[in-house]
Amino acid sequence: MNSGVSVIVCCYNSSKRLPETIKHLALQKVPASVKWEVIIVDNASTDDTAAIAKTEWEKYGLTNPPFTVVNQPVAGLSHARDMGLSHARYEYLLFCDDDNWLFDNYVERVFQIMSNDSQIGVLGGCGLIEAEQPVALSEKLIKSTTVWGPQTWAADSHWVYGAGSVYRKSILLELKKANWHQVTTGRIGKKLLSGEDVEMCLMNYLMGYKIVADDSLKFKHFVPLDRQNIAYVLKAAFWLNYSSVLLNGYFTLVNNKRTIEQSIKHDLLLAAKSLARVIVSLSYQKAVKFRPISVEQKISYYQKCGQLKSLLTNRALIKDQYQHVKQILNTVKTSRALTGH
Repeated sequence: MNSGVSVIVCCYNSSKRLPETIKHLALQKVPASVKWEVIIVDNASTDDTAAIAKTEWEKYGLTNPPFTVVNQPVAGLSHARDMGLSHARYEYLLFCDDDNWLFDNYVERVFQIMSNDSQIGVLGGCGLIEAEQPVALSEKLIKSTTVWGPQTWAADSHWVYGAGSVYRKSILLELKKANWHQVTTGRIGKKLLSGEDVEMCLMNYLMGYKIVADDSLKFKHFVPLDRQNIAYVLKAAFWLNYSSVLLNGYFTLVNNKRTIEQSIKHDLLLAAKSLARVIVSLSYQKAVKFRPISVEQKISYYQKCGQLKSLLTNRALIKDQYQHVKQILNTVKTSRALTGH
């Protein structure tokens, strides 16, 4: 596998966000000894994302690194990333979101860290919130829907957020060869589905690789005004928890304490009880105490609704994915034993 960094930017109607993102890629300070490239994946955009990407890159007059724009007509982040994977030349795949502004040493540090430890399967960075002005929400509410800060949980919980994350191409190709498919798809239309990054991390961990975060990998995470409103916050709260439930099969395998049936039954009972308590409490507060419902309480309600909805809707899907992952792990283990890797 060629040693180097492939920066993959997956885009859906990203024309307004791309100029600043591309600017920070063009300003990367990368030694001549480190090979790298930039791949823009236009994921079923209906605006001029592809044209803007090319125009913005040309402003900097760079002959190196190579810059490519490819089209993925099938909507969904997992499909966009798969397209980026198929075009990537190098082993380290840096997934830079269209609203991530990488500090100028990001690519170089990614190469150093990944090259120095072959057991790192996934590497995460440290996002700093950059909210579009004038800010319409409190910092606390913006943080509730945005990935940010040091990922102190990475080593123990075995996942990092997708923004600015790095994967090994060889591992993803190995999984592709074994016909692994994700239960998460990423955002499609009005459904703010997520969790595809966590799923990829958990799969890497189950294969025996480390999931690591490094605070020296800093980037700004731009939050546009259209995501700075209560309606978006509540919608995100619902879908984040809805999506997390889809990964119950992975968590069951990682924790190895219950069967998948026991895990779903346990979570379903807890989610139903928790939502019932919230409904009773909020109803009493509003009807008896005549106190308004706070935004934080609404967020909690939407979170619990998303969790219960997903548990009720996706039980069969979760069980199927659990069995699928077990089969993939056995396939990969057998393949490695036969090849000596």
